[in-house]
Amino acid sequence: ANNNPAPLVTATLTRKQPDTHALTHALAQLHTTTGTAIDWTAWYPTTPPPRTLELPTYAFQHQRYWLAPPTRPVADDGAGHGDPAEAELWHAIEEQDVDTLTTALRLDKDSPGIDALLPALPVLSTWRCRHREQSAIDSWRYRIAWQRLPEPATAPALTGTWLIIVPSGLEDHPAVHATTQALHAHGAAHETLAVNGAILHRNDLALQLTSATTEFTTAGFLSLLALDESPHPDHPSVPIGLAATTALVQALSTAEDSGPLWCLTQGAVATGASEPLPHPHQAQIWGFGRVAALEHPRLWGGLIDLPTAIDAETPARIARRLAEGQSEDQIAIRSGAFARRLEHAPVTVAAPTGWRPSGTTLITGGTGGLGAHVARWLAHHGAPRLHLVSRSGPDAPGATILTEELTALGTDVTITACDVSDLDALRTLLDTIPAEHPLTAVIHASGIPENAPLAELDLAHVDDVLRPKALAATHLHELTADLDLSAFVLFSSGAATWGGSRQASYAAANAYLDAVAEHRRAQGLPATSLAWAPWSEAGMAADDAVNAYYHRRGMRPLTTDLAIKSLQCALDQGDTTVTIADIDWRTFPAGFTAQRPSPLLTSLSPSAPPNAETADSSAATGALRQKLAEGTPAQQHHLLLRHIQTHTAAILGHSGIDAVAPSQPFQELGFDSLTAVEFGTRLSATTGVDLPPTLIFDHPTPKEMADFLREQLVDAEVSSEGRLLSELDRWDAVSEPSAVDASARRRIAGRLHLLLAKWGDTDRASERSTAHSALETATAEDIFELISDEFGKS
Repeated sequence: ANNNPAPLVTATLTRKQPDTHALTHALAQLHTTTGTAIDWTAWYPTTPPPRTLELPTYAFQHQRYWLAPPTRPVADDGAGHGDPAEAELWHAIEEQDVDTLTTALRLDKDSPGIDALLPALPVLSTWRCRHREQSAIDSWRYRIAWQRLPEPATAPALTGTWLIIVPSGLEDHPAVHATTQALHAHGAAHETLAVNGAILHRNDLALQLTSATTEFTTAGFLSLLALDESPHPDHPSVPIGLAATTALVQALSTAEDSGPLWCLTQGAVATGASEPLPHPHQAQIWGFGRVAALEHPRLWGGLIDLPTAIDAETPARIARRLAEGQSEDQIAIRSGAFARRLEHAPVTVAAPTGWRPSGTTLITGGTGGLGAHVARWLAHHGAPRLHLVSRSGPDAPGATILTEELTALGTDVTITACDVSDLDALRTLLDTIPAEHPLTAVIHASGIPENAPLAELDLAHVDDVLRPKALAATHLHELTADLDLSAFVLFSSGAATWGGSRQASYAAANAYLDAVAEHRRAQGLPATSLAWAPWSEAGMAADDAVNAYYHRRGMRPLTTDLAIKSLQCALDQGDTTVTIADIDWRTFPAGFTAQRPSPLLTSLSPSAPPNAETADSSAATGALRQKLAEGTPAQQHHLLLRHIQTHTAAILGHSGIDAVAPSQPFQELGFDSLTAVEFGTRLSATTGVDLPPTLIFDHPTPKEMADFLREQLVDAEVSSEGRLLSELDRWDAVSEPSAVDASARRRIAGRLHLLLAKWGDTDRASERSTAHSALETATAEDIFELISDEFGKS
C-alpha cells in the first residue's frame, strides 16, 4: 500500500469568511491536523513579536484534546525499500532539489558528478512520480478468484431434517430436485415450503415457518427463493426472489435456535473469464448475503451457486458443502466446488495505447461528486462531448460552474434532468444525442447511500436503493446493447465485494452491477465494473466522521487524483470487474472477522494460526462470562460497566475510561451511526451476544447498557450465584411484609425457613426432599398435619 500520508488540502480564500479569517483558519488547520510548523511570530505586526506559549491541558486531567504532530512513517514504495537515506535521495530527485541531492550523494555542488546528473534530473523526477503513482495504483487493485476445493473420496453424511424454501410454482425446478436429492441421498430428511414472494410479509412467513417445523427440530434451512427473478408487482426494482429472501432472513433472525440458512442460486456468478453469467439478477442475493453474514453471523450459513447444467455429481457436491465442519461460505459448484477469494490484481503489462473518449460520453450522476470528477477527467483528456444526467439536472448545486469549467477545457456539455430508472425517459434522452457525436461511452455513477440494519428493511426502502443503481443499469445495458460503444463503465462498491454492515440493499445493487459487467463481456460487449472503496473528497463518504471511521477499520479513503487514474488503468487493462481499495491488512481483517471468520480474505490476511482470532474472541468471551458467574449482582454490573467504558474510550480515542461517565448519553459522548455500528460489533464479539445495531439508542447510557447486558448474560447462567442472588434481590424489591396479613406472613416466613435449611445443610435438605416425596402416598390427614407443622394454622 502507499505509505505516504495523503496531502491535506485547505482553502485560504472562501466566500463564506473574510480573507484574514479564512487564512487564519487554514494555518490553524495545517498546524493542528498535520503538525506543520507555523512561524506565528510573523503574524503579529509588532517588534519584538509576542511570545508564543503552549496551550494548557484541561484542569486536573493533564490531557489535551487536539492532535499531536503525527509521526511520519518512512515510505517503502519499492524504490527506497524503507531505507531513510534512499528515501531522502529519491525525494530530492522527485523535487529536483539540487542542494539536498548534493548532500545525500556527498558531492560538491560544483563537482563533475552533479554537472552530469543535472540534465537527467527532470527525467528521473518524472519517472519517480510515475513509479510512485503506479505502485499505489497497483496496491489498490483487487480481483475475485475462485479456488478449487478438494473433494474427499468418502461420501458426505448429513443428519436431521432440513426445511427447503422454494418459490411457488417452481417446486419442480431442476435446482430444487438437485437440492432435495442432496439431502435424501446423504442421510438427511427434508420438508418443502413453497411461498409466494409477491405477497409475502415477514410476519406471515414467520408463521409459515413455525407451522412447517412444529413436528421436528430443524437441522438447517435451504432457500432457493432466488430462482424467482420476476419483478415485484409493487416494487418493480426488486426481484421477487430478493424480496422473499429479505423476509426470510428477518423472520429467522427473530426465531429461537434457528439452524443455518443457506441461499442457493443458479448461474449468478462466473468462475472464469470464459464462463457465461446468465442470471445477473440472482447475483443480488450474493451481495445481500454477504451483509447478512455480518449482521446475523449465527444465523447465516452461506451461499452456493449451482451450474446452469446440473449433472449427476451436483447433489453430492451440494451435500459436501452442507456437512458440518467445512468452513467455506461462498461456493460455486461447477466441474467441482470452487471457493470465492479476494486477491491482488497488479498491472502486469502496460497497455500499448490508453483508452480515450470520443463522440458523446453519457455520465449518470454526472452532477454529483464522483460524476463531476469523472467529467473533469474526460474533458482534460479531450472528450468532444459530455452528456451529464442527474435527477436535478441543470438545477443541481454547482451545475452551472461545472458547465463553465468543462466548456473552458474545450468540451461541449449538456446537462439533463432524467430519471435513468425510467425506461421511456432514458430512451427519449438517448434519442436526443446528435448523430455527429454518437454515443460511444457510458459511465454509470449514480446511486444513493444506505445506512439501515437488515432487520428493519422494508421493500419500499430496498426499491429506493436498487432503482437508481440496479434498475438504471438494466436499462442502460438493454438500450445500448446494439450501439458501438468503446466503454460501458459501472461504479460499484466494496460493499458488493466483501459486504458492509447496514448496506444489504446497497450491496445487492452493486453485486448486480458486477454481474452485469460479466454478463455483457460473455456476450462480447464492452463492460468494466469498478467496486470502489470510499473516496476521501467525493461520493458517499466525503465526510470527516466517515473518513475517520474507515481509517479505524483499516480502510484508507482514496485520494481523488489516484482514484481517477485507477479508472484509466482499469479501462487500459480491459478489466471486467476490479475492486479499488487502499486497505491496511494488519487492521482490516480483525474488525471484519470479529464475529465470523471470512475465508474470502484468506490470501490477504496476515498469517496466523487457523481460527486464532476466533479462539481469542471465544477465550475473552468465556473469561467475561466466568467472572459474571462468580460475581454478585453489584459486581456484575460494575464489571459490565467498565467493559462498556473501555470499548467506548477505545472507539472515541480517549486515553482512559474516566472520560466516559456512566450516566452520560452515548450521543453526547460523540457517537454517531457509524461508530455505533463499530461499538455494537465490538461488544457482540466480546460478549458472545448478537446485539442489534440500535444498541446505543435503545440503551442510551453506559449504565443502562450495563443493566441490559447483565440481563442478557446473567440470565443465560441459570445456576450461577449472581443469577440466584439477582432473583432474590428482585423478589425483595417487589415484596413488602405489610402488604399481606399476619397469617400470610407466617406461612411465607415458614417457607423461607425451609429454603434456608435446604441451602444451609444439603444433607438435611436431601432428607427433607425424600420426606416430601412421600406426599404422593400421604392421606389427607397426613397432609393437614404437615401443613400445620410447617406453616401454622390459620
